[in-house]
Amino acid sequence: MAEPDASSEPVPSVPPGAAATWRQVSWLQQAAQSVRGGLQVLDVITEAVAPAIASHSVRVLRYAHALACSEMAQERLQVSRSPAAFASYLDDGTLLTACLLHDAGATAVGASWQRFEVQGADRAAAFARAHGYSEDQVRHIWEAVALHTSPHIAERIHPLARWVRGGVLADFGTDLIPPDLRRRTEAEVPRLDVERTLSGIVVEQALRDERRAPSGSWPADLLAAHRASADADARLSAF
Repeated sequence: MAEPDASSEPVPSVPPGAAATWRQVSWLQQAAQSVRGGLQVLDVITEAVAPAIASHSVRVLRYAHALACSEMAQERLQVSRSPAAFASYLDDGTLLTACLLHDAGATAVGASWQRFEVQGADRAAAFARAHGYSEDQVRHIWEAVALHTSPHIAERIHPLARWVRGGVLADFGTDLIPPDLRRRTEAEVPRLDVERTLSGIVVEQALRDERRAPSGSWPADLLAAHRASADADARLSAF
């Protein structure tokens, strides 16, 4: 691997060409071309999720890769921090697949009664299985996606889940990555107001079927914030 519901769900307004911008990033193309199913997973997120969510997923991959490199370097493994060397480690494709599909449930495609994290995990696992990943790899991908909003659990279950959650937290502002990496990544892959887009879709799913926001979950927190105020952006307080 190289470096890194329903049809009326809200569709974000994005600049012309934004949907394709992230696909042109050289390190992402290198990553996708170096692992099985890599190019196909780019097609999946292009078609299935909003441009803001696709771009977020690409940034999560970049940050998860950086966190993995840092962690492995601390364990004295010989891992390069260069994007060009992304293909030389973690080359089984699980990191790319889990990161890029971690929000695959935040979509109108394949509507489900389950919370978006589980719907996304099911989609990611089905994709991985169809592309020849082992059952252990499929299970790790499923767990990493399903648990990416579950603090303290994702960090402990295995490295893949820890890196995916770390990448998500980093993209939403947690101080886990160097500021220069954040600046360079966001210059290549703009944010496109992902907080508003993602939270809007998750709340809309929950309003249609509250089983998608079980008590204690992040979707439930977003739904409660949405209902607590007439402000259209009230849900952002729970982001």
